[in-house]
Amino acid sequence: MLRSRHAALTAAALLCTPLAATSAAAQVQVTLRALAPPQAFFVADLMPGSSAARPDLIAITLVSSPAGEATGRASAAAGPTISLEINVSRESPSPAQIFHGTTDPFVLATPVRNITLRELASTGRDVSITDFDVNEEGLDGPNGRTGRLPAGTYLFRVTVHDQRGGSIDSDELRIGFTSPSRVELLSPGAPADVAPPVVLGPTPRFLWSGDPAERYRLRVVKVENNTSATEAMEGGFASWDVTVAGTSALYPASVEALRLEPGATYAWQVVRELRTTGGTETIESPIYWFRVGGGGGRPPPNALDLRFAALLRALGLAELQGYTPVGATLEDGRPFRLDKLEDLLTAIAAGEIAVLAARVR
Repeated sequence: MLRSRHAALTAAALLCTPLAATSAAAQVQVTLRALAPPQAFFVADLMPGSSAARPDLIAITLVSSPAGEATGRASAAAGPTISLEINVSRESPSPAQIFHGTTDPFVLATPVRNITLRELASTGRDVSITDFDVNEEGLDGPNGRTGRLPAGTYLFRVTVHDQRGGSIDSDELRIGFTSPSRVELLSPGAPADVAPPVVLGPTPRFLWSGDPAERYRLRVVKVENNTSATEAMEGGFASWDVTVAGTSALYPASVEALRLEPGATYAWQVVRELRTTGGTETIESPIYWFRVGGGGGRPPPNALDLRFAALLRALGLAELQGYTPVGATLEDGRPFRLDKLEDLLTAIAAGEIAVLAARVR
C-alpha cells in the first residue's frame, strides 16, 4: 500500500515537472521600441556579420518572472532558456515577406535584458541570428541587388520561444522608410547643356528643392576658358564651398567666398548626404551654370539697388526710384545695416519674409 502510494506520488511529480517549466517560460515578455531610424535600411543589417556599421534600429526588452516565482528559487535563479524569432515584412505599398531569422537557445540570466538589432546581427553572441532566409524579390532593384528596403511601411515582429519551440510572447513594431528624393536646382542659371544665362549682381541667391530640415553642401566653381561646367565641377577650384541647413543660400559679399567676377561664368551643384545603415551616401543635383553680368568693361548693376527697386514696385512706391537705401528697421525694432539689407530684400523677394506694411523716412 505504501509502495503504491509512493509510486503514485512519483508519477504525479513527473507529470508536474514539464508543466512547471512551461509555466516559468510563459513569464517571459518581449517589448519592441523604435530607435532613431536611418534614412535607408539594408537587409544585410539583419544578417550575421560585422556589427561595426550596424544600426540600433530597434531595442528589444525581455522581462522574466522574479526569482522564486512559478517554479521555485532553484530553477528560476538560472533563468529560463529561450530563443528568438525575427520576422520582417512589408505591409505597403506592396505586401511582401522580407526576412525571417532565428537565434539559438540562450539563458535569460537576468530578470530584464535589453537587446538591440546590432547584437542580433553580430556574430559570437548568445543572441546572434544563426539561421535566416531572405526574399530578394521584395528588395530594391532587379533581384534585390542593392539590398535596400524600398520605400514603404514595414512590420518588425519578434517572438519568444521556449525550449520546446512553443511561442511564449511576441511584439511587433511598424517603421516607415521613404525614398531619398532628388535634389533639383531652381536658381540661378540653367542646366549645363544650354547656354549660361546672365545673372545680375555679385551676390545671387541659390535655390534648390529638397527637405528644409536637411543639410546640403553647395559648391560654386569658376568655369575657365574652353572648360565645360561638368569639368569645372570635377576639378576646378571652388569660389565658394559651404554646408548649409535648408534649401537656399545667399552668395556672401565677404571673405567667406571669392568675389564673382563680372563677365565670368560659374557652375554650381548641391550635394545631399544621406544617412544609411551602411554609412553615408551622397545624392548629387544636376549641374547649373550662369554668367555674371557686367563683362566687357561695364560695371555690373548694383544688386542692392535692383532688389530695392523691385520691392518698391511691388509696394506701389515706384516714385521713390533712384533713391539709395541706407538701412531698415523691422516692426520689432531690429535694425538692418546697409551691408545686411540685401539679405532682407532677397528674403522678401523669395517669400521667406512677408511685408505687411512699409514706411519710408
